[in-house]
Amino acid sequence: MIRYLIPITKKAIRLIRREGFAGVKRKIAYFAQMQDVVPAAAGPAIQPDDLQAAMNRVHTLPEVAVDPSRPFTINILVPAFSFDSISAGFFGVFQTALLFAREGYHTRLVLFDRFDFNAARAREKLKNYPGLETLFDELEFIYIGDRKAPLCVSPYDTSLATVWYSAYLARKIQAATCGNPFFYLIQDYETLFYPGSSNALLANQTYQFNYHALFSTAALQTFFTQYQISGFSAQERSYIHYENACSCRLPDKETFLRIHAAAKKRKLVFYSRPVVNRNMYEFGAYALSEAVRRGILPESEWEFIGIGLGNGTVQLKEGVTLRQMPRMNLKEYLDTVPQFDLAITFMASPHPSMLPFDLAGSGCVVVTNNFLNKTQAYFNEVSANILSSDVELEAVLETIARAAVQAENLDARYQNARAMRYPKSWQETWNPEIKSWLHQRMDNMARS
Repeated sequence: MIRYLIPITKKAIRLIRREGFAGVKRKIAYFAQMQDVVPAAAGPAIQPDDLQAAMNRVHTLPEVAVDPSRPFTINILVPAFSFDSISAGFFGVFQTALLFAREGYHTRLVLFDRFDFNAARAREKLKNYPGLETLFDELEFIYIGDRKAPLCVSPYDTSLATVWYSAYLARKIQAATCGNPFFYLIQDYETLFYPGSSNALLANQTYQFNYHALFSTAALQTFFTQYQISGFSAQERSYIHYENACSCRLPDKETFLRIHAAAKKRKLVFYSRPVVNRNMYEFGAYALSEAVRRGILPESEWEFIGIGLGNGTVQLKEGVTLRQMPRMNLKEYLDTVPQFDLAITFMASPHPSMLPFDLAGSGCVVVTNNFLNKTQAYFNEVSANILSSDVELEAVLETIARAAVQAENLDARYQNARAMRYPKSWQETWNPEIKSWLHQRMDNMARS
């Protein structure tokens, strides 16, 4: 029996989608400080639509209708988003959409999820996201989250799935058209987002669909091929990886040295996202508190700042707290990243996440974690400003101690940032190999 009622807010819907009903029940106590939870003797009966909402509606997708008068189109399947919480994953989706369009293909954003979308408001918000200002001017877009009309496609259309549940819509479009493989933008191993659950298996099933894979980062591609996720290599599918351009900003050396030398305290930034399990909030916050209590990061020398999704304050020791910064748009974020000296950012995933690159490329020393093939050897190929550790408390504390020493060498930090071997713009990301791979597959579809 469900013993609690959660007000149906956007946060609650996102939580249900991520954790399922059983997960929500387990998480009630943990999220009490962020959500109003009302005890109740018994709740209303769960409806089929509620069950579908918890599974991201993969069984009640929009209808698809073939319209021979439509042009051959690549449909970018975009899930619900809010500018209050939009992150690097969506930057990858939108920049990939722009790539298709700028390479000469008719491209349409298909907003298939149920959410509050307003085109005029979105255009205004995008003015604060460098590189995306013209998104809705360059692309066709359609909102079908209300399910009022079918999605009309040409007989030869294809799609770009951008999250696991959008792959089910891509497969539906595939079935309605000529059956060519769709494109799957794989930005993480999304099965891991869920504890053993319906959504875990529904997500994992998508990796057996008929698609061309476009992986976000070499590390993620290696994970899928090395560990044979869903028999990946045995399926002999087509795949390539790209490196998401990071959002770093490195001032000239004189300005960098002046800013950091003049600061009364060094600034530590912690990626504080308690609502996203894979960012390991509990472990990271505890490791930080231990580093403060043991004197590795003396409070007289360090200021502690949190960024990410969440409003909680963490008491690191008596009289010392982690101060959470307000949510920022991309312009504000770019103005902020150069000020940090040391970062702690974890990711329980084969994907490295973008924050280590954003910060390392801005002259910050970063502490992150290993995950199977994602190790210090991988990060060494990117930047000497990134230190990676096994997820053992003592090992992490030793890495934080080394990072704190390294943070004192401003010259080395600056040189490491300049030498970082990772794209700092989307022009760098979309290299000729990726464009050729895309053209070969798109042109074959157009001729089929």
